[in-house]
Amino acid sequence: MNISVFIIECIIMAVLFGILVFGMLFTSPLTFISDYPPEIQEEYYRSQNREATKKTLSKIMAVKKIAALLVLLFLFAWMAHKAGAETFVQGLLAAYGYMVVLAVFDTCFLDWILFANIKRIRLPGTEHMEKEYHQKWFHVKVMLPLLPVFAVGGAAIAFMMTWIW
Repeated sequence: MNISVFIIECIIMAVLFGILVFGMLFTSPLTFISDYPPEIQEEYYRSQNREATKKTLSKIMAVKKIAALLVLLFLFAWMAHKAGAETFVQGLLAAYGYMVVLAVFDTCFLDWILFANIKRIRLPGTEHMEKEYHQKWFHVKVMLPLLPVFAVGGAAIAFMMTWIW
């Protein structure tokens, strides 16, 4: 496998992911409201005189999410192939690496640095909650359980990569 290609792919992927996430947040800070720490969510709902509601996943949204997942599976399989992965194990390691890099980028850069310090993307009524927006441990606790899930996704991607190429 070509490590240089893998690193370049990771950098491009992280930049595009960051642009997508912050583009959505700048459009509407409510986009990822369920990803905010609970104290921030509670303060938002209290200050806006709203009740927290769990939205059920509509059929069209479920189809969109499945389609996006399939596109990501194919994209990561293609990226692993382009990085020179030839075996299932190489594809698994590359795919797992892509997901871990995105998770670490999301946690350490987007959540800890940008999310915590850009006031424009704060939920209305929570602009004063400096301490709550700077909770590093909250974001780590959310990421850690995903690591085994990434292994399962990596296996699916590696299977797809070896099957197609």
